[in-house]
Amino acid sequence: MQKMLCDGVQRLPPVRLKFRQDSAAVERAVCAARDPRSPRSRKRSRMAKDPGYRSNSLVRGLRILECFDHRHPEMTLSEIAAAIGVTSSAAYRFVITLEQEGYLARHDNSYRLAPRVMDMGYRYVRSLDVYDIARQPADQLRNDTGFTVHVSVLDGVEVVYVYRAISDRTMVSNVPVGSRLPAFSTTMGRVLLSGLSAEDLERRFAGYVFAPLIAAAPASLSQLKALLVKDRARGYVAQRSHLATGTFSIAAPILSRHGDVIAAINLSGHELQLKPDPDLIARVCQTARDISQML
Repeated sequence: MQKMLCDGVQRLPPVRLKFRQDSAAVERAVCAARDPRSPRSRKRSRMAKDPGYRSNSLVRGLRILECFDHRHPEMTLSEIAAAIGVTSSAAYRFVITLEQEGYLARHDNSYRLAPRVMDMGYRYVRSLDVYDIARQPADQLRNDTGFTVHVSVLDGVEVVYVYRAISDRTMVSNVPVGSRLPAFSTTMGRVLLSGLSAEDLERRFAGYVFAPLIAAAPASLSQLKALLVKDRARGYVAQRSHLATGTFSIAAPILSRHGDVIAAINLSGHELQLKPDPDLIARVCQTARDISQML
């Protein structure tokens, strides 16, 4: 992956793990498990590639959960069946199981995601180092500027919001934690995408249908790439929202200790209040650097 600007990040030394028992033996076991050359790792690799170990029923159950999004918050049984390519009777067994396990909820003649799915999402978010580390700097940026601050990561071609420090202003940008938005249409998404290689971009957007809501948004991968070149050179993205009227945001990259873009942070508010002020841009970039140093 390619490095972005806002450089000068100083890395903290790695934290040494402490084990209660025989630390040397435990470390050897952990290293052996992670070493791709170890017999155990080679066996797991072969198993992962063997289609005989794949559970098609589990895959279809997961595909059902993936059918639901902001465009399809509710779906009928026949719609679910068509989406995953099975008969209605086959889909019914999967749907009933997911409903009984608390992952789907029935509403009249349709189904929607149940709270247990969000619970799993929150558990995922809290398992990320960036979630724990970014909270305090994000809160401080919100306190210093008075604007809402979001932190997000990239999942495929979507941005997943993992933290939010909400402003107390009357006109406020408010994207809930767990929200997924198209990366090409958001400032944080552009920052995250600009850290990818050309090959990775091609792979992720293969067959993707761009549906820009405003004329300024990219309508193709080639247009997006042209914007990303400028984003990468600039080191941040500051622009009016391509999704919500009247919203402006400033986003900067959060880097791993290897210099890869692993998350993004933004300052977001109404365009009458939030402007591309150099001081605000510097604050966002500095907060991103502070978080990067702590990772």
